Amino acid sequence: MLAVLGLLPGWIFLVKREKHLRGATRSGFGELLQVAAVGAGLTGTALLIWSIFSEPIAPLGFVSLNELAASGGTYLAAHPRHVISTLALVLSAACLFALLLATYKYQSLHDAYKPGSSWEQAFSGVPQGKGLWLGIQLREGPLVEGVLHSFDIAEASDGNRDVVLRHPIYVTINDARGITELDRLVISSEQMQYMSAIHIELASENSGV
Repeated sequence: MLAVLGLLPGWIFLVKREKHLRGATRSGFGELLQVAAVGAGLTGTALLIWSIFSEPIAPLGFVSLNELAASGGTYLAAHPRHVISTLALVLSAACLFALLLATYKYQSLHDAYKPGSSWEQAFSGVPQGKGLWLGIQLREGPLVEGVLHSFDIAEASDGNRDVVLRHPIYVTINDARGITELDRLVISSEQMQYMSAIHIELASENSGV
């Protein structure tokens, strides 16, 4: 039971980490190791600090380290409330350390960092009344341009993600740019070499960019 409670600070750290790094992936075994390592480390730190100040705070209803060393289990059996209050104090301190550590480590991330995948973020933040004009260079093919219609936000590990362009759709081959008669064009991410995006007024989309 005590060992499980000692993992609580690690779990709190993991929850805070996921809040700041939404979209980051880690295996279940990796998460378990992180919870165990952080929990053990922070709980050990809290115990060390308590051992330093145990005597001054013992009169407040906490375990006296000196008396514990002298009497061992007899002292613990005679002072169950002191044991419970000391465990609560150490665990609370460890949880507080977990919050502070997570805040220190992840709160100061660069402003350019956004939770979620870069794929998802590339299409976000479009001002109201505007759309995205995409230029997509295919790996083995022409440059294709058009207004973003929709896109797939599946995780990269799920396989391909698609972008759908809508009219007007332009194709550039050998520096010759021409408009197509297509109303929609679906492009698979595995066929893309790179993609550019600019904001355009939706009222002027029919004129191209």
